[in-house]
Amino acid sequence: MKANPMAEVQLLSDVAQALAESLNLEETLMSILKSLDTHLKLQRGTITLLEPETETINIKVAHGLSERSKSQGRYKVGEGITGRVVQSGEAIVVPDIARDPRFLHRTSARDTAGGKKIAFFCVPIKLEGKTVGTLSVDRQAGRGDDFDANLRLLHIISTMVAQAIKLNKLVESERALLRDENVRLRRELKSRFDIHNMVGKSNAMQEVYRLIEQVADSNATVLIRGETGTGKDLVAHAIHYDSLRADKPFVKVNCTALPETLLESELFGHEKGAFTGAIERKCGRFERAHGGTIFLDEIGDFPPGLQVKLLRVIQFREFERLGGTETIKANVRVIVATHKNLEEQITQGQFRSDLYYRVNVFPIYMPPLRERKDDIMLLADHFLEKYAQENGKRITRISTPAIEMLTRYHWPGNIRELENCIERAVLLCEDDVIRSEHLPPSLQMVQKGDTTARPSFTEIIANKERELIVDALKKCGGQQRKAAQELGITERILGYKIHKYDILPKYI
Repeated sequence: MKANPMAEVQLLSDVAQALAESLNLEETLMSILKSLDTHLKLQRGTITLLEPETETINIKVAHGLSERSKSQGRYKVGEGITGRVVQSGEAIVVPDIARDPRFLHRTSARDTAGGKKIAFFCVPIKLEGKTVGTLSVDRQAGRGDDFDANLRLLHIISTMVAQAIKLNKLVESERALLRDENVRLRRELKSRFDIHNMVGKSNAMQEVYRLIEQVADSNATVLIRGETGTGKDLVAHAIHYDSLRADKPFVKVNCTALPETLLESELFGHEKGAFTGAIERKCGRFERAHGGTIFLDEIGDFPPGLQVKLLRVIQFREFERLGGTETIKANVRVIVATHKNLEEQITQGQFRSDLYYRVNVFPIYMPPLRERKDDIMLLADHFLEKYAQENGKRITRISTPAIEMLTRYHWPGNIRELENCIERAVLLCEDDVIRSEHLPPSLQMVQKGDTTARPSFTEIIANKERELIVDALKKCGGQQRKAAQELGITERILGYKIHKYDILPKYI
């Protein structure tokens, strides 16, 4: 076939468009072969790719071949014309396949018995200097055919195909990395919020763990109650990641963070034009949580006007977007939490009684920190390790007087207040021990047997002296001579101080 510049230009334009329109490799390659047929009247075309592990060359896409013929087109490196092109990296042109013994006729797709000459072109597809496959076409040969012009055009197209393959490898590599990262993050979240990673061994927390294990595998709505800062969100996470929905989304909504006008749109979504500024359709949190869990924190602050719509979602598992008419099914597990007295709110007309009975299917009570004194030091040590690592400090322990302050305090802010207290202490500490002076003034005001009196100057000095002696004895394994040297005082004075403060070295 003679060269046709206009057809070639249009062909290259179509190939470039195919490369730009899709990231699907097979779709792109198939579109390229169809363009070759459309503009150059080629009868058949194939694109093969090399599998380096098996050194097998397989047909990736084909035009003008049946599925059976396509499956038969497999070659080893060096086998047949396709195998030789991959091996040598050089193009091969066969003017008449009936007269060339190298042509294997493996696909059985060409009829050479009718006396018509069929020319076959096979060019390498090279990526970063290595042959990764071939582009081959055949057509009926005629007098005056410009094989060189056809070959140059196929070389250009094979280069474009190589770029498509390279892009596909980059996309697949990125997708694999994203999949691995997604799996890693899900595993990390599940580990982080696993019930066994929750800190606390008190009887009150043992009861919480038991309830979490009982309800996790069900679809029951859970109501988590407790004061602010007790860790209600950790319970919600633990229920989700210990359930059959663990691999599905966990969506959290703070009902106090958004005004009523925005909360409805956030929860249920909206249609385009539903209100001023709604320039496109938006999926709500319930849709995004499909198959998983939605956690409505501070349900006691849920606007009265939206309580009916929330009741319908919980009861019938369906809703409509704001401004829409389509009913959407909600396969979502609902967990709610509140620090408020819902029973009082019902009496005052602020919370619907029917909604209360719907959310109060399985209540879990999170005890305040003052009711779980045994967990205070477990939590303190946990936060100490966390913030010491974050701030690059080697703080190994908390001094005895500081421990006494921590355990005597009533913690109105619960776990959140304790965490903030330890973070502050870590930032202030320049030694390897958290001492009483590193703790907030609110804790230092509390004395044994008196939760309101302010300590005197003499008491502060005595507490500090006792703390230094106890720390030195701990460091020296209870040996008074070494402790005295550590403190820079005589052993006799140390003995006097030990007796004065009623310290028992052998139990240090």
